[in-house]
Amino acid sequence: MKYFLVIFLNIFSSLVLWAQPALNSTKSHLEFIASEFSNNRYYLAGYYGKYTVLLDSVNASNKGSIVFKKDKKYTEGIYLLVDSNKSIVTEFIMDKNQHFSMDIDLKNPLKNTVSNSKTNQDFLQFNRFLKNRFSKLDTLNSSLANQKTKNDSVLIHNKMATIQKEISSYKNDYINKYPENVISLLYKLSYSIDSYFETVDSSVLLKNKMDSLNYLKNNFFEGIDFSDERLLRNPFLEKKIGTYFTSLVNQTSEDITPEVFKILESTGSKENEMFSYLSFYFLNTYAAPKIMGLDRVFVNIYQKYFNNKTYSWLKEPQRLSIRDIYIDLKGNLIGNRAPNLFLKTMLDKRIDLYDINASYIVLVFWDPSCGHCKTELPKINKIYTQSWKKKNIKILAVNINVDLKDQWKQFIEKEELKDWIHTYPSDVVTGNYTKEEVDFQTLYNVHQTPVLYLLDENKNFIAKKVSFEQYLDIIKNIEQKLSE
Repeated sequence: MKYFLVIFLNIFSSLVLWAQPALNSTKSHLEFIASEFSNNRYYLAGYYGKYTVLLDSVNASNKGSIVFKKDKKYTEGIYLLVDSNKSIVTEFIMDKNQHFSMDIDLKNPLKNTVSNSKTNQDFLQFNRFLKNRFSKLDTLNSSLANQKTKNDSVLIHNKMATIQKEISSYKNDYINKYPENVISLLYKLSYSIDSYFETVDSSVLLKNKMDSLNYLKNNFFEGIDFSDERLLRNPFLEKKIGTYFTSLVNQTSEDITPEVFKILESTGSKENEMFSYLSFYFLNTYAAPKIMGLDRVFVNIYQKYFNNKTYSWLKEPQRLSIRDIYIDLKGNLIGNRAPNLFLKTMLDKRIDLYDINASYIVLVFWDPSCGHCKTELPKINKIYTQSWKKKNIKILAVNINVDLKDQWKQFIEKEELKDWIHTYPSDVVTGNYTKEEVDFQTLYNVHQTPVLYLLDENKNFIAKKVSFEQYLDIIKNIEQKLSE
């Protein structure tokens, strides 16, 4: 749903403004020189995860010198020199030493030179090395189409693999030599999955796929301290975490949740920016996940870290936005029993969701004034008539706009939806229920129409937010698992 993304973009926007790269306690003096800079305005920018933020701005001198001076020190990471059009002029490294100058070659950044910063000299050297190796890889890749035999192609692939190993070895050698340097941290974040197997100790036996998976999971974040705020001063962290969760963790909430908790617990104090950034990252990822059912991870995160919790960095609008999403999700989690619905038929007879007996129930919330509903409901009826009905699937249609009774009846007659159970919400509820327990629009997250759910015979949620055409496949998979 789009509103999830809008909410979290707002949250992240305010978070970026709040958490611009932290400044420490010593002076910073950065100079960039190029004759083309003369009298133009330039900006110092930094990363905050995948976002970039402007930190300072100055006018270049007549001689083309740009100087950024601060009485405090920036957190180590990748930083950017940006021109008045917000285009990147060059990237550079901010490490502990923040007194250096860089002569810029605008035509070829690899010809830049640096004074008084070994780390930036190393960074430039690596980029030159990388360009050379990538050029060789491109040449080899282009030649693959011209190979006449399988052996020739294998030879090319072997040469490409050798170059990839050279790149990995370059990074590993640097990490071993300068383990605490910020460049070493960047190398660790940029490791590909394949590169982990290039350095497997000979004593480690990887007999099968599961051994390899366990090895990767145990080593994927080796050398990465999630309390280290330098992790946020480059754009690689989210990709690293995303690769871990999509490639190495089973895509179930039961498997994902403890992995999320493990990372969040390793950030240290819940008041630091690593926890604030990563908790929002995971909330955003699982508020509207691509895989059905993983929104339970959002609910689990909220219950552990945000329910009745306050933090100095959590603003009230953010807290309320997260809470509202939690409320919308918690009542309709896959695997949970659906809350009872207290309804009336078109003849004003009382009927509850729990009264309906069927192998499966397709629950449809709709509105007679909704154009999309008028398009989708006939399609659902066609599939129902052709196949669902034979499977003892019943359709419970809930009209949420009872004021349009005439339109409701006319549409049902016109589209021949006669085999459906047509209802509307009852204003009378029997039993000891709170207002929240009978608020179907919140419990079933009905903020637009149509909204569909697939329930099993015990009224448990088994599908949502997927096309109704997929329901039979879902049912088939469930029945196949039950028969095994």
